[in-house]
Amino acid sequence: MRCIVFAMALVARTQPMPVAPRMGMLNRVLMHAGFADPVEHFEGSFYGVTAKVDLNMRTRVADVYLIGVPLGGRISGTGWLKEPEAESGKVVLEEKFAKRLNHRFVAIYSAHLDRQQHTVTVKVKVPILGIISLVLE
Repeated sequence: MRCIVFAMALVARTQPMPVAPRMGMLNRVLMHAGFADPVEHFEGSFYGVTAKVDLNMRTRVADVYLIGVPLGGRISGTGWLKEPEAESGKVVLEEKFAKRLNHRFVAIYSAHLDRQQHTVTVKVKVPILGIISLVLE
């Protein structure tokens, strides 16, 4: 029995975990020179849930804050696009954040940044309603 538990733990440890995209050389130079990363703030709400996103425009890593009774309070975490240089596409979430959403039967599929409209559109799966598009301004 111990061997089975140990094998399962070893397999779980060796599974690849999502990591935030690495900074390129230009980003590292700017960071060491003391230039702050430009961070844009987006916000929107849907059926009692308010979503706030702080998006680092250089690295495209987003800090996401979800607040509302349907979610059972507050949830926060980090997410980024699967393709680090893209402005739209599939979203990757940090593992703890993804698990918290999964316990509430919520999944974030994709996101699209529209610089001209200054919006972020996020495709989200929520219970009962299915897949919806949430526009954050």
